[in-house]
Amino acid sequence: MASSLPTFPRIVFTIIEPISLVAGFAGAVIDPAWFIGEQSPQKNDGDASPNSIIIAWQLGNLYLLLAFIGVAILSTTTENRVVRSYLVALWLADIGHVGFSSYGIGRDRLLSPPQWNAMTWGNVGMTLFLFLTRTAYLTGFFGPDHIDKPAKKTA
Repeated sequence: MASSLPTFPRIVFTIIEPISLVAGFAGAVIDPAWFIGEQSPQKNDGDASPNSIIIAWQLGNLYLLLAFIGVAILSTTTENRVVRSYLVALWLADIGHVGFSSYGIGRDRLLSPPQWNAMTWGNVGMTLFLFLTRTAYLTGFFGPDHIDKPAKKTA
């Protein structure tokens, strides 16, 4: 259960991350051409093919799915192992997300954060923040999980 997480990771993983994922969903679904054009901070013609729009919608749907899964897991399970396994899976996905985003924008842009647009800050900056928070949690930086004690049964 999320209440077993120390305070900072609990806030990050149960409030900030789901809001970020819903924002990603909204951007991809409401204006897929903008969403596609913003993936790389460079001039583009603003035209997105029907195939690209479908892929943006599908990606947006996956963002929403991740938000639902995160809220469901972190608000319902009482098993710390489930929470840790879920966060390890996201930790691994963070590596791929930052890696592919970084490769896509290129080394020069990656090393010039003042040139980043909001999308790059989300794809690289926010994901690095989540990755580092997951790393800190998984290595015990925030202290031990809070263990819920079972309620005493009264007869």
